[in-house]
Amino acid sequence: MIPSFTLHSSRWLLALAIGCSLGLSGCNRAQDSDVGGPPAVIPDGDGDGVLDSVDNCPTTPNTDQLDSDGDGQGNACDSDDDNDGVPDGGDNCPIVANPNQLDTDGDGQGDACDSDDDGDGVPDGGDNCPIVANPDQLDTDGDGQGNACDNDDDGDGVPDDDGNGGGDNCPLVPNPDQADSDGDGVGDACETDDDNDGVPDVDDNCPTVSNPDQTDSDGDGVGDACEAPTTGPLASCTQFAPTTSVASGETGGLLCLVGQLTSPAVELCAVEQPAFGADSLTQTFATLQYAVSLLEPLNSALLNLLGSISYKVQLPAPVAAGNFAGFVIEQPPATADISLLRNLTVTTFLAGAQQEEFSSDASNLDLLGLSGLLGESGLNLLGGANTQPYDEVRLSISSTLLSADLINTVRVYETCTHSETPAP
Repeated sequence: MIPSFTLHSSRWLLALAIGCSLGLSGCNRAQDSDVGGPPAVIPDGDGDGVLDSVDNCPTTPNTDQLDSDGDGQGNACDSDDDNDGVPDGGDNCPIVANPNQLDTDGDGQGDACDSDDDGDGVPDGGDNCPIVANPDQLDTDGDGQGNACDNDDDGDGVPDDDGNGGGDNCPLVPNPDQADSDGDGVGDACETDDDNDGVPDVDDNCPTVSNPDQTDSDGDGVGDACEAPTTGPLASCTQFAPTTSVASGETGGLLCLVGQLTSPAVELCAVEQPAFGADSLTQTFATLQYAVSLLEPLNSALLNLLGSISYKVQLPAPVAAGNFAGFVIEQPPATADISLLRNLTVTTFLAGAQQEEFSSDASNLDLLGLSGLLGESGLNLLGGANTQPYDEVRLSISSTLLSADLINTVRVYETCTHSETPAP
C-alpha cells in the first residue's frame, strides 16, 4: 500500500505543474519536500524569469535587464534611460545622453543619436560638414573641410569673412596678396577686368593698368601705359620689391612737431600713399613731404635739433646678399635747392636688427647718383649693393639746415631689390 501522505504530495506537485503551465499564480510557490508544511514563496514577483534579488525592475517584466545608463534601474522601469536629466517622454535621444537636446536638422532625432546630423543625405562619418547641410560636399582647397563650413575656402590664409564686414576678395581663388588693381572689391585673381577699363584681361595689353585706348606705340604687345622704361634708374633696377611688401611712413623729431604746432609755420610732415612706392607700377609714387618752416626767433635755438622722416618697406622674405637695397626717387624741381639739402640714408634690417647703411651728404652727392637733386628734375637710384641679407629697407631724411616757408618733397617710385648697374 502507498502511504497516504506520499500520494497527497504527488497530487499537489502535479497540480502545481499544471497551474504553472496555465500561468496561474500558484507557480510562485513550491512544496518543501523535506517538510510537509505550506509551499515556500519563489522570489520573482514580475514572473520574468529573473529573481527579484537580482532583477533591476522587480515589478516590471524585463527579461533582457537592459540598463542604458548603468544606474541599476532597468530601462523598463526607468523614466530617464540615459540619465541626462531629460525624461524619456521628451528626450530626442532617450538612450544616448544629450542634455542639450541639439537637433541640427530639426528631424526630431538629436545629433547625439542621429547618423546624419544636418540631414543632407551624407552620413556624418563621411560628411565634410557634418552639422552644415552640403550635399555637394564641395571642398575647393581640398583640406577635408567643405566650403559650407570652412571660413577659408581657398586656403590662402585670408578668411572668407573677417567678422567686420570684409574678408577675402577672391574667396574661391587663392590670392594671399589680395591685389585689387581697380579697387572694386573683387581681387585680380578672380576678376576678368583687373583694371576696370572695359577691356577684358585676356585682351588687355595692360591688364592691371587702366588704358581703354590700348595704345601700343612700339607694337610689342605691351601698352604704353605699363611699358617698362628702357633707360634711366627704373631700367637699371631689374627687380622691384614684391607687391606683398608692406610700406609705411614714420616721422619724428622736434622739427616736425614744431612745424605742426608753430604759426605761421607750414603744417605738413608726412608720408603720403606709401603703398605706391612698393606696388611695381612705375607710374605711381609715394610722397615724402617734409616741412621745416619755423618762426625766425626759433631758428637759432633749434639749429642743432633734428627732425626726421622715414619710408619703410617690410619685405615678405629676406633678400640675399649680393643684390641691391635702395629706392628709385625723384625730387621735383621746385624743391630741388641746395638750401633744403637733407641727409638721405638707405638702411637695411633683418628681423629688426640693422644690417647696412648707404648715405649721402653735402660733400659727396655723386656717391649714390644724386646730382639730379640739385636743380634738375629726374629719377635717381639711391642705395647700394648689399653684402648682408635684409627683409626691411628704409629711406630716411634727416634735417641738417633750416629754411623758412619751404617744403621739401621726395617722391619714391619703387623699392629696388636688384640692379644690374648698382650705384657705386
